[in-house]
Amino acid sequence: MNNKTGLFPHQKADIFFILVIPALAIIVGAFVSVRPDYFLLILMLNLWLLGYHHVISTFTRIGFDTNSIKEHWKLLFPLPVFVLIAVLTIYQMGGAIILGSVYLYWQWYHYSRQSEGVAKAYSFKCADSNFARSTINRTMFYTVPFTTFFYMISGGPEYFLNIPILTISLSTELRLILMIISFSAALLWLIKGLIALAQKKISFLYYIYTLSHYSIYLTAYIFITEIDYSWLTINIWHNAQYIGFVWLFNRKKYSSGIDKKHLIISYISQPNRFFIYFGSCLILSLAVYWAVNQSINQFSGDNKIALIFIVYAAINFHHYIVDSQIWKLRKPQIKKTLTE
Repeated sequence: MNNKTGLFPHQKADIFFILVIPALAIIVGAFVSVRPDYFLLILMLNLWLLGYHHVISTFTRIGFDTNSIKEHWKLLFPLPVFVLIAVLTIYQMGGAIILGSVYLYWQWYHYSRQSEGVAKAYSFKCADSNFARSTINRTMFYTVPFTTFFYMISGGPEYFLNIPILTISLSTELRLILMIISFSAALLWLIKGLIALAQKKISFLYYIYTLSHYSIYLTAYIFITEIDYSWLTINIWHNAQYIGFVWLFNRKKYSSGIDKKHLIISYISQPNRFFIYFGSCLILSLAVYWAVNQSINQFSGDNKIALIFIVYAAINFHHYIVDSQIWKLRKPQIKKTLTE
């Protein structure tokens, strides 16, 4: 490895991960804002190439071999049943509007937690990791996603991807306050981070990652005013980031060679096999979701619409829960794998 302050083997990959991915997401969000007739096409491309793929990427950690299945059997078998029961209960008791609202708000939290996890991983390479993970920095890190998200929903949108949702409607003055708080927190960290960078307390890559985190939320939730396009922007960034981060973890975990106990994932995670890894996960995700859709297509009318919503909500909620369990950076082995 020749990259002392980054996570990836080469700093160019870190730059792509930190800057190019969010930049592309913002460009796409801006494009559909001015050309809404392309939204459905880009949404489908995002779902099939990135969204479904990023969910399947989780299973490279917990279900690609017998040993992983034995270790994570609770996440693979009983948990999906419990999640599906919970989703059905929510839908039966509260209808689409409650389930849609849970999906929207939980997803926002999931996105923010993932970004914090990536930031923490970069902070481990900082000279003063305590600075990066101080209470005030963590507060600012969440302030921008929180205030920008509530700025977006405070405009009172009633639907999200044609799903009814519960939101709030605030006055122009209160929404302006949310906007001011968002930009002030980002500006404060920009200055604070510059000082820390000059004092060599943090790395340049950690600094620009945190700025990219603020930039994607400010752009998606404030400058892009239509909730579906805002969601698409953040979703593209989140999906691509997750796929890259999981590949990085597997690449490092099996860097010493093929592990017979984890044969498939260790084989496709070897150096110079990125496209084999990416292609394998993509093909698997296409096959799994094609099978899911074919099963749903056996139904018709309102039953089919309800089933689509329930099944996809359950799949995503399961993903959120599993992620919260398998990526705990306070676990020594996870931290060691990512930072060595």
